[in-house]
Amino acid sequence: MIRYLIKNNFKIMFRSPVNILLYVLCPILISAILISAFSTLMESYEAPGEFEVGYTVEEDSPYAGIVSALAPVGKENGIIFNRYDGGTPEELLQSRELGGFITFTKEGYTIYESKNRQVEGAKLEYMISAVYNSMISGNVSDIRIPTESPEVAPAINSTDYYGMVYMVYFGWCAIVCAAGLFAQEKKHQILDRFRVSDLSSAQIYFGRAIPIVTVVAIGIGLASVISAVVLGVHWGNILISGMLLILSIIAATAFEMMIYEISHSMIATIILSFGIVWWLGYIGGTFETYMFSSWSESVKLISPLYHTNRALVELSSMGHSDYILSSVVFLIAITVICSLIAILAGSVRRKERA
Repeated sequence: MIRYLIKNNFKIMFRSPVNILLYVLCPILISAILISAFSTLMESYEAPGEFEVGYTVEEDSPYAGIVSALAPVGKENGIIFNRYDGGTPEELLQSRELGGFITFTKEGYTIYESKNRQVEGAKLEYMISAVYNSMISGNVSDIRIPTESPEVAPAINSTDYYGMVYMVYFGWCAIVCAAGLFAQEKKHQILDRFRVSDLSSAQIYFGRAIPIVTVVAIGIGLASVISAVVLGVHWGNILISGMLLILSIIAATAFEMMIYEISHSMIATIILSFGIVWWLGYIGGTFETYMFSSWSESVKLISPLYHTNRALVELSSMGHSDYILSSVVFLIAITVICSLIAILAGSVRRKERA
């Protein structure tokens, strides 16, 4: 009997192909828009290579002695100093594409920086200060710009980030695919027929849940493949990433079916589930990357989307993640608890109607 119910529910859902198509097109379109919008923001930092700096020296400037140390020290640190006797610093910065400009006068020295090359400007400021302080102490033989390479997570670009997190987010909107199914149940009073059948509340629950999860998983799976081919999203470990997406869809289906069984209203279910999922996504990095989010870590950990998002992103960028286990535990717990509540609510409602 339950196999007939599952088969019938599949037929009903496939009569609403627009809902299913949303799960293929919407994640791809929104991901593409956000990838384009935030590509510059999420570009990884690259240290500046060798660049040129111009300078002028006023006669009788007490800082003229610094100039003699600039060329050798600058060359060792990737800065080429060239003297310019004509033109203003502003004009030379633009026309010569300089990383900076220094004017040495009787009163002191002034450093001019380009607004578009602030990294080079900061490096230049540090060097001039280091040379000046070293000359005072009488040692300019070994001046180096200090650099460190700490072990941190590799940068993730906007393509990989938004290409993955929106698959998770749309998976949590699984109730959209069930809209046609629940509408048909009410229209044809299918629930009244269930009351006189030997189907249990658990069988009715799984008769709905299995088709919903399957259809949503197919839609998100197709969207993921298309995003990888067309947008160039790198999924890292495909088996683990796929497992996390499926578990996420199962948990979302259980959560939203619980709301439906309690409210028994599709409108209330959509409003409540979308509102809750929006906040979970906001906390979990769907709309702004969790790397740039101002939410504290303790708040982020409340959201199941955060665990899944972070696991997928770290699998893509590092090949491993400490959030895989927490994501799996979180999603399974949501699935079990929400399923039990949904089955219990359905059982109570059947007894009330009997």
